[in-house]
Amino acid sequence: ADIAGPRHRELVRGMVSELECIPDRGERRRFALGAIAAILRLSLSDFRDRKVHAPDEYVDLLVPAQGAIPMNPLMPKSDRREILRRHVLPLAITAASLTAILLTNFVVRQLPYLSARGAPSGTIAELSLLSVPFIAAMTIPMAVFVAVCWVFARLSADGTIAQARQKPGGVRRLVAPVLGAALCLSAITLVSNTQLIPRANTRLLAVMSGRPPEGKTDRMMTIAELREAAREVRGNPGLMGVVRASRMAAAYEVEIHKKYALGLACVFFAIVGAALGLRFPRGGAWMVIGASVVVFGGYYACLVAGEALADTLTLSPFVAMWLANAVLLVVAFVLTWRRDDPRATRGAEPMAIGG
Repeated sequence: ADIAGPRHRELVRGMVSELECIPDRGERRRFALGAIAAILRLSLSDFRDRKVHAPDEYVDLLVPAQGAIPMNPLMPKSDRREILRRHVLPLAITAASLTAILLTNFVVRQLPYLSARGAPSGTIAELSLLSVPFIAAMTIPMAVFVAVCWVFARLSADGTIAQARQKPGGVRRLVAPVLGAALCLSAITLVSNTQLIPRANTRLLAVMSGRPPEGKTDRMMTIAELREAAREVRGNPGLMGVVRASRMAAAYEVEIHKKYALGLACVFFAIVGAALGLRFPRGGAWMVIGASVVVFGGYYACLVAGEALADTLTLSPFVAMWLANAVLLVVAFVLTWRRDDPRATRGAEPMAIGG
């Protein structure tokens, strides 16, 4: 088939006419080689925009956009199990490493107090075991973010994301199992925050002080106990006054919303991690480390600031504790939002070829 367009045929005719007008044989040879190279370069640069019609046979090819990551045709198709399998190792390593670091730091800070009152050696082991639940409530969301961000950056680098973007709902099929796993981890964390951590904190205070605690603080109460305490303080302010009673009730309500917000933080961190991996496919390990420091620092700064504002009745407990998760959603939206750019659609241009 004649694949040259009208302008190509006119160009070739003009070059042939000019070639016949050159008397010197060496000059004619150099001009012919240059003309051939120019025609080939022009044809290749314009080839993706052309459709060649053949009788009764068309084959659609997807041509990667300029600057896109080349796809590996031998790479196996990533399914849900494969995506989840890739996340298990970085998730486990990150969670274990962060938990070990924070646990060691906490136990080392408590050693002088335990030594001063002559606590037996078994107390340190019990202290370490009781500290794991509240430390894991912070490190598990961190580990989810690092694992998702790292794995999606790798998927982008090896061409899996480029292939997924060329199929309807392809990227969603990659993100869905990750969000499902994050939701399961959030459910486990939520149960730990509402049931396990209050009981562990009660025993932890007894181990650290050497005697049973007198009364319960807000971090030793379950959700039901926190709600009952908030209602009681608001309904019977007594001698403490209305303002002080409102602040105490707000402190109980802050703890309620904090348990839920931290429990569901795994989902929000997974969304941001996937958005970062999709947005910066060539980021590598340094991008993951830098993003982790910024995201974790900003998230927990929002939690601390929100708690302080709620305690002073500046913000409602709900807004104060869910603000950090809302910020994560905004960040994910900004990372995934794109202007309508014609260049963004060049990664999936149909081209028909016939024989």
